[in-house]
Amino acid sequence: MSEIKSKSELISALHDSNQRAANWFTEIPARDFFTRQADVWSASDNLDHLIKSYKPLVKALKLPKISLRAMFGIPQKASMSYEELCELYRDEIARGAQASGRFLPSPEEADTNADKKKKELLDQFSKVSIDLVSVIEKWTEAELDQYLLPHPILGTLTFREMLFFTIYHNLRHASPAGD
Repeated sequence: MSEIKSKSELISALHDSNQRAANWFTEIPARDFFTRQADVWSASDNLDHLIKSYKPLVKALKLPKISLRAMFGIPQKASMSYEELCELYRDEIARGAQASGRFLPSPEEADTNADKKKKELLDQFSKVSIDLVSVIEKWTEAELDQYLLPHPILGTLTFREMLFFTIYHNLRHASPAGD
């Protein structure tokens, strides 16, 4: 992916990763969508995980800025680039980091309503994707580097870094090899 510098490039890259993820999940037949291979998450597990990772981010971006400062402090360094963030995340995954707690998917079993359940998950992803882009548009370029959020694996990140993570995370979970 080319370097992401501005807020408009970030929104465009996020929109693109949202669309690529939605398209990838849409293409998987409903009969296969809920099927796990050994300990590997199913497509529905991956999509549920993405939805669960979006919701707190959207909620945080809607908080009053004074609350964010009080809860998480102020950045002590400049935001990493997209590539630096991706490299850091890949390193943590290689060391064994993985999703836990509220970010774990709720396994769904395919049944006679597989098509309906798949559509519901895709609709939820579409809604949180739209919500995230919508709330980012209300933030200034500078504010993306001035506020922090905790990430369960990477520690405290600026909002810009968290959005970089979200772009990469979409692409990682919406691919056959998970990369």
